[in-house]
Amino acid sequence: MPKQPATKTPSNVAKRSRVAVTLEVKLDIIKRHEHGEGTSVIGHVHGLASSTVHSIVKSANKIKELAGSATPLTATKVTRFRDAEMESMERMLSTWIDD
Repeated sequence: MPKQPATKTPSNVAKRSRVAVTLEVKLDIIKRHEHGEGTSVIGHVHGLASSTVHSIVKSANKIKELAGSATPLTATKVTRFRDAEMESMERMLSTWIDD
């Protein structure tokens, strides 16, 4: 039996970018679902696909545990220090490209 060809998305169709859903939005989605709203209605309110809402509702226990933990949920800013030589080289390279 021959294999089916792999389906590809056409090159003229833009892929949707991934969107990070905040914990507050996830908790609101779970609360709305527990109050009886449907996944498509909740998705429309938050601008998400109903499949995304369904995945969030499915993992509600993990999300509630995460919300109840004592660790802060804010993102931390990671800073990396570079050598002065590297900064000087980047500055000169930028000047060279601009000219």
